[in-house]
Amino acid sequence: MISLIVSILAFGIIVLIHEFGHFIMAKAFGVGVIEFSVGMGPRLLSAVKGNTRYSLKALPFGGSCMMVDEELEDEGEKRDGGLLIEGRLYPESSGFVKKPAWQRFLIIAAGPFFNFILAFVLAMIIIGAVGYQKSDIVEVEEGFPAYETGIEPGDTITYIGNDRVRDYNDIMLYMLMHESDFAEGMNIRLRYEDSDGNENTAEFAPLYDENTESYRMGIVFRQSYVPVKGPAELIEHSLYRVEYYIDSTVKSIIMLVKGDIGKDDLAGPVRVVATIDENVDTAASYGLMPALITLFELSLLISANLGAMNLLPIPALDGGRLFFIIIEMILRRPVNREIEARIHMAGIMLLLLLMVFIVFNDISILFASR
Repeated sequence: MISLIVSILAFGIIVLIHEFGHFIMAKAFGVGVIEFSVGMGPRLLSAVKGNTRYSLKALPFGGSCMMVDEELEDEGEKRDGGLLIEGRLYPESSGFVKKPAWQRFLIIAAGPFFNFILAFVLAMIIIGAVGYQKSDIVEVEEGFPAYETGIEPGDTITYIGNDRVRDYNDIMLYMLMHESDFAEGMNIRLRYEDSDGNENTAEFAPLYDENTESYRMGIVFRQSYVPVKGPAELIEHSLYRVEYYIDSTVKSIIMLVKGDIGKDDLAGPVRVVATIDENVDTAASYGLMPALITLFELSLLISANLGAMNLLPIPALDGGRLFFIIIEMILRRPVNREIEARIHMAGIMLLLLLMVFIVFNDISILFASR
């Protein structure tokens, strides 16, 4: 029960950080923020300070940042040079659409950017505490093609295909992304460094393993973690970890579009919280530190994923709004506000339908697995 509460709060904080990015940048540029909410649903507590209502709401899922915009004119009373909402007067100049395009761009981009900042901080905590997994080989299994290439224990993989390998995660992602290619007979090309520091190459076709139901090279990698050597290496590997999760998000979307993964591989908020709860609960049996590291790792994944997904040029998402601002900056005139509003509304409706489908799919899968 405790791990479930912690999981819900963790997911909520990740979304809240996103909204806080919008909020802090909007305040910096003088945009009127009508309400900044912690949580969703009906208000439990609220107070007005600095012309903004700060609210605590009943459902601990994220938050919201409501800014003064043309869309809210019907909800307020127009006054000379401003808009009166909930008894608070907001100058006309404080409207979001009244700000220069570059300021609006930064306000919208701040949400995903704050998710990346959170992911980076979590990565520093995790890597600082446990280190990272190198791509060192400890065994080459007989019966697999890699055994015949000359790769030996003690070698380190530096490139797989055209992708640089910085730790073991790069290899796992490459193997996952190319499952369908391997099925069609594609070879793997490896560059590796031997124990003497010499660069070598090897090329072979991975074999399908019936036991794991996946394609394997027959190479076993070191499972232990290596501590970082100083702040510079900590920053380097933390930045890489965030980049890795962003990259895996983008590649997962490509796989979804190509049909390499199905609807059961999609996870919405219900399954995300359930996954966090399950993993944290399992890790807690080994002690507090493993539980915290597991919670931080999953939160890092979700925060980077949320930031990357929101940058997609889809109407109603931050990326969709940024797309219209970029067009405005290129053309040096705003896109028709009514047309843009209709496109975003259509996007919102589609996203709501998608969310209903994903939540229903989450619940169906969770019940089927019990």
